Amino acid sequence: MLILALGFVPADALAVKIKDTIVRIAILKSADTFVLKTRGTFKITDLKTHQVIQEGRVFPATKIKAEEDAIVIGKESFPARKIRFASSKDIIVKVDKKNRKYRGDIDIVINSAEKLIVINRIGLEDYIRGILYHEVSAKWPMEAMKAQAVAARTYALYRMKENKDQAYDVTSDIYSQVYGGKSSEKYRTNLAVKRTKNIIMTYQGDILPAYFHAHCGGHTENAANVWKHESILPLSGKICDFCYRAPHYYWEKNLRLKDIQDKLNEKGYALGLIKDISVVERNKSGRIVNLKITERNGRETIIKGKDFRNMIGPNIIKSNLYSITMKGYYCDFIGRGWGHGVGMCQWGARQMALSRFKYDDILRYYYPGVSLVEYDDVKDQWDVKGE
Repeated sequence: MLILALGFVPADALAVKIKDTIVRIAILKSADTFVLKTRGTFKITDLKTHQVIQEGRVFPATKIKAEEDAIVIGKESFPARKIRFASSKDIIVKVDKKNRKYRGDIDIVINSAEKLIVINRIGLEDYIRGILYHEVSAKWPMEAMKAQAVAARTYALYRMKENKDQAYDVTSDIYSQVYGGKSSEKYRTNLAVKRTKNIIMTYQGDILPAYFHAHCGGHTENAANVWKHESILPLSGKICDFCYRAPHYYWEKNLRLKDIQDKLNEKGYALGLIKDISVVERNKSGRIVNLKITERNGRETIIKGKDFRNMIGPNIIKSNLYSITMKGYYCDFIGRGWGHGVGMCQWGARQMALSRFKYDDILRYYYPGVSLVEYDDVKDQWDVKGE
């Protein structure tokens, strides 16, 4: 009856226990040194020999660094390139000058540059609890938070599948999903995770790359226009009638042409003084495919819109949905939306929830053609590494 009420598609092949699925999150990717401590009993294991190299009641705040083929913990050096901290309670790591609490284990790995990768190994549901507050406000309607939880869980599984042979599945920043560990958990966002436990999206029997963004400016984008990605129905782009009340739905930025020239040249171009910037081509969603830079000497350079945005700054040029007005030595960029535009529009999802749409309706609106399923044993079904 629960399946019928929620409108789930039966999926016999997608059914076992989420607790067996471990996500590997890189919370530090190239550290010279960092500080770690535990709140409970601890054990440190050499992951090559599987020998316990240290254990005790509480591990005090200690600096950890790498040397040649050794990890130095405090004043003691261990001839290992990969070790694991396990604790009966939280492990605390200093990240961005803040002490953050993490559930699960912490792996410390020496990379090829002889720096440290710090990886949090944690169950999938706990991982979603640690990111949801960073993706949506805990004050948003519950149905919007539930939609975000399902999208985030699905996206995490997709990245796990893609990165199963890498050192980690996801990073803790905007390039994957912003993750703050146990320190980022809130009551209402945790409730949204609990109420959607095990629910993911599939398309034609495979894990959906469930991308999402802040707001689309009225039309979501085809993933194939942004990344090397096959064009599939759920990520092909569609009109969005719900995000018009989002902050920064409209945005405007005035930039000096010389500053644009300098930023492009820093990325390898050799532009002279810029006379004009114009739009050459737009795609179906209205976003810019190509721009033309005309120098004062008449030379022209074509630059992809997505590359131009990344080089100028994605928080300056908030989306690729904009027009350009030249003003002498300056130009105005007047646009709509914030983000790459692919998949779920978060502010649109918020408005749909306020309009009393349920979370599964929101997901099917932004990802047309998907199935919402409960899953089990994803490792066997989709070759996800989850341990």
